[in-house]
Amino acid sequence: MLILVGIVVSTWGSRFFWQYPLTTFLVPLSVYPRPGISARILWETLTPPYVLERLMAWGGALALRGIGQPAEASGILISLPMGSVQVNWGCNGFNMAFAMAVTGLLFGLFFKLDRTKIVSLVAMGIVLALVFNVPRIMLVTLAAVYWGDKWFQFWHGSWGAQIFVGILFTAYYYLVMAIIDRSFKKVSIE
Repeated sequence: MLILVGIVVSTWGSRFFWQYPLTTFLVPLSVYPRPGISARILWETLTPPYVLERLMAWGGALALRGIGQPAEASGILISLPMGSVQVNWGCNGFNMAFAMAVTGLLFGLFFKLDRTKIVSLVAMGIVLALVFNVPRIMLVTLAAVYWGDKWFQFWHGSWGAQIFVGILFTAYYYLVMAIIDRSFKKVSIE
């Protein structure tokens, strides 16, 4: 990446980065095969330890209490009378929020939306992913504590993740299409 930056600066100067901000943003994403890892490192550098894990544990316990379960959150633990579940990095919703942010960016670029609409699509994707993660944590907690290891592995593993992702992307798709449809109707009326 440093070599690419050097080539750009020596060929076009540092103004290139300001004149082409989208290219500047997208090239590093394509150079690194797993941009989520870089995003995680940045997140963990800029935020207090376990901030998202604690938020998800709190939200999961609150939602479980909302359906009549005597759940309590303590740090990154969700405790029920029959046992506790720890919310670790993989279950905090960050990876899905990152994927939804990228999806919002790609939708916005594909439909040639203005920057404010792209930012709103990215923000909605992040919020939706984190909101949808709370019922997932509830389900995994109930499976781990009450239903046994087999059901926990199902909902925590690839099948449960695919069901969750399918529901999340479907909801996000319809939300984005409604916004884009409304944007195009405004343009055609004017």
